[in-house]
Amino acid sequence: MSKRDFYNVLGVSKTASDKEIKKAYKKLAMQYHPDKNPDDAAAEAKFKEIKEAYEVLTNKEKRQQYDQFGHAAFDKSGFGGQGHQGQGFGGFEDIFGGAFNQQSQGFGGGFGGFEDIFSQARSGRGQARPRKGQDIEFTLTVDFIDAVKGAEKVVELPLNGEQKKINVKIPAGISDGEKIRFAGKGSAGMGGGPAGDMLLIIAIRPHAFLEREGNDLICNINVDMVTAALGGEAEVNVIDNRFKLKIPAGTQTGRKFKMTGKGVTSRKGQTGDLLVKVFVETPTNLTEKQRSLLEQFKAA
Repeated sequence: MSKRDFYNVLGVSKTASDKEIKKAYKKLAMQYHPDKNPDDAAAEAKFKEIKEAYEVLTNKEKRQQYDQFGHAAFDKSGFGGQGHQGQGFGGFEDIFGGAFNQQSQGFGGGFGGFEDIFSQARSGRGQARPRKGQDIEFTLTVDFIDAVKGAEKVVELPLNGEQKKINVKIPAGISDGEKIRFAGKGSAGMGGGPAGDMLLIIAIRPHAFLEREGNDLICNINVDMVTAALGGEAEVNVIDNRFKLKIPAGTQTGRKFKMTGKGVTSRKGQTGDLLVKVFVETPTNLTEKQRSLLEQFKAA
C-alpha cells in the first residue's frame, strides 16, 4: 500500500513552519498515542505514520529531499535511504541528520580527502608537525522518556569511511541540544597527531502529553466538566508513576498542581518539580436528557 503524503498526514501545508508542524504533531500524537489507545492496532499504526511524517518534515535536509522526490527519496538502501526507517535501531530513525554530509563536502566525499590536502602542503616543506584530527558531529534523536530516564543503545555510524557500531549511553536527564563526546572517534590525526572526537548532539522527540521546562516535568491531563466543577479525583500517569490527584471544586483549565522534587534530575544532579496541568473537557454529542439537565443548571 502506498504511503500517504506526509503533509496530509499532519494536516499542514507544504509551506508550514517547524513550529506549525510541531503543533500539529503534538495534537495528533496525543490523540493516537498507544498509552491513550491500548490494544488499538489502528491507532498504533496511525501514531507510527504521524511520527514518521514529523521526523522527516522537521529535518531540514530530509524535508528538502522529500519535497523534491517524495517517498522515493528514502527508498534506496544505504545511510541516506535509511534515515527515517529505523531499520535495526528502534527509535533512532533520524539518527544522523545532515551533519555527515556537511562534514564531507569539499573533502573528496570522505575524510581521506582531508589528509590529501595536507599531504600536498608537506611536499617541499619537510615533515608537518602533528595535528589533531577533525572533530565530527552527528544528530541523535531520542525518545522523550529515554532522555528523562536514560538508556543504552547501539547505533551504526559512518566513521573514517566505514560503518561502525557504537555503544551509546544516554545519560538520565539529558537536555535537548546537549552533546555526548566520544574521545578519539573522529577523523584520523595528521603527522602522527591524535584522532579527533565524535560528538552526538541530542535531539529529543516531543511526547504526546508530557513536556519539559528546565528540570520541571509538565503532565497535561484532561478532566471532565463535572469533576472540575464539583471536585473529585483524576488519574495521573507520569512515566513510571501512577497516582490519584485531588481536583478541588471550581478548577479551571490551565491550573497547575505542583509536586515538589518529582521532576527531571539533570546530568548535574539538580531535580525539578512535577507540574500537573489541567484541561477541562467540554462535553459533545449530548443526549436530550443531558442537554435538559444543563439547561436547568443554566436557568438556576
